[in-house]
Amino acid sequence: MPRKRQAYQALLLHSEQRLQAGRRRLAQQRQRLAAVQQECRRLQGEIGVQQQLARAGNLNGAALDRQQLFGWLRKNAADRRRSQALRLELHRQQELGKECAEQVSAQHAQCRHLEGRTERYQTLLVGEQKKARLRQLEIEECEIEERLSWSK
Repeated sequence: MPRKRQAYQALLLHSEQRLQAGRRRLAQQRQRLAAVQQECRRLQGEIGVQQQLARAGNLNGAALDRQQLFGWLRKNAADRRRSQALRLELHRQQELGKECAEQVSAQHAQCRHLEGRTERYQTLLVGEQKKARLRQLEIEECEIEERLSWSK
């Protein structure tokens, strides 16, 4: 029966190694998700600042000559392009964030599965060790009884 115990030990070791690798991947994916979320917050803040600048730059009935008007229109168009580019980048980052969150969730489920497998192998190994101890105790008990029967 030592072969069975060795097999359980090998399975347990392999399972623990896979679990550690899975936990490392989970930590990496969580870091990636946090970085993407941070980038989304930064972009949202930048979009908010851009909108405030656009509101502050309104003419509000000011009289402008032709050159000033064209300058204001160019600046407004550049601000709109910049704002649109920021919103596009924010959308891309949000999509990336969703993918990262799905990967984190899937990796977390994989880790739970590996934890269950590791616990199962640990339980089997402990059971085999108990059986081996009981067998050894039975052998020792038989030997003691045999010695006692010889001395009678």
